[in-house]
Amino acid sequence: ESILDFLEVVEHEAYANILACIAAVTEVVLIWVGLHFYDADLVFIGLISLGNSAFFLVLNVMCCIGFGWLEKYENGLIRSLALRNRPLLKEFLKTSAPLAVGSMLAYAEWELLTVFAAVLGPAEAATWAVLGFVWDVFESTTEAFGDAGEVRVSYQLGKGRPQLARLSSYKSMFMGLAMSIVMSTIFLSLTNVLPEFLTTDQTIQDMLRMLFPMIALGNVTMSVGMVCWALVGAQLRYPLATAIATLCSFGITLPLGATFTIVLNYDLKGLTFAVIAGYVMTAMLLSTVLLMSDWEKLSERIREKVLADTVDEDSSSSDDSSSSSSSSSSSEGEEDDLQGKQLGGPLATKDVLADFDANSNMEDGGITHKKSEETDVSSVKAMHQAVQEDPNVTSPDRIINRVVTWWGKE
Repeated sequence: ESILDFLEVVEHEAYANILACIAAVTEVVLIWVGLHFYDADLVFIGLISLGNSAFFLVLNVMCCIGFGWLEKYENGLIRSLALRNRPLLKEFLKTSAPLAVGSMLAYAEWELLTVFAAVLGPAEAATWAVLGFVWDVFESTTEAFGDAGEVRVSYQLGKGRPQLARLSSYKSMFMGLAMSIVMSTIFLSLTNVLPEFLTTDQTIQDMLRMLFPMIALGNVTMSVGMVCWALVGAQLRYPLATAIATLCSFGITLPLGATFTIVLNYDLKGLTFAVIAGYVMTAMLLSTVLLMSDWEKLSERIREKVLADTVDEDSSSSDDSSSSSSSSSSSEGEEDDLQGKQLGGPLATKDVLADFDANSNMEDGGITHKKSEETDVSSVKAMHQAVQEDPNVTSPDRIINRVVTWWGKE
């Protein structure tokens, strides 16, 4: 997942999506084969999933190396220790911590709702678990718009284009809303078909048909909330976005869910209503934050932060390289002299021309070339430059031969 996300950021999202789809289809096919032909248990299914992930991880790394997509980033990925760069590490933790907490709380919320559903009975718990997979399909469609909008908004803010960033955020919200409406419409049209593919239990099928219309309505509010959450994060305000989502989850969704199931003993409609209410409030608050954002000020702050991080990174890299450069400066001079004399470099060329200028007579194949005292200085400079620029000159002997031949033509 990390490599695929990295490829999406460096403009290889088409390859990342294709590879992810191939990996998912392959895993489904392998699990189907294991269940129908080998009577696989849960452990065997887990091993199939693990092996499939490992195979596509190796394949992904090999493809990235083969296409040369990692060459620009090898110094940062492999050849440097990022833990030494304290400003960068601090910024990384400051950004990743709210994301990690938000993701953990999102999964914890659904698991707690599953516990509330189990209070109603085993059939309700199984129905809510199946409903979670349907909810994941909705999340994957809206998450794409959120990620794409997040990249565009952060890019425009970093470039100092606040108006374009605001336009990109509004378009992302609209496209996410439109896609959620389309997905909900398709979902409602398949209300009598999908339950039969998800389970063979008639009781669970009836419960799913009862909940699908409410889930379709909740998908619209969830899509807007997720896109707004990503866009607020693109403004480098992940703590604010996470705080709003957490407040709505633990302040609205979970209390309402516990009240409807444990206290009032309602069916799964009450639990679904609690989820919809939480997403409605999250979408409303995050969209309000976006509409009230000072985009010019946010752009200036992001540009200042990027500039400060660049200066800190350059200073830290220069400090790391200063000790190594000072210790190797003396040896580099000796190596340059030796290499120049052995390989026909500029130092060897100067020595050859000096020797040539000191000798007035040189023989080449029995022909004696006399150098007069009135030799034009410009011709010597031209020869010097030609010898230095000639890519075929690799040794002092060849330098002398070419100089002598040129001098004979003059």
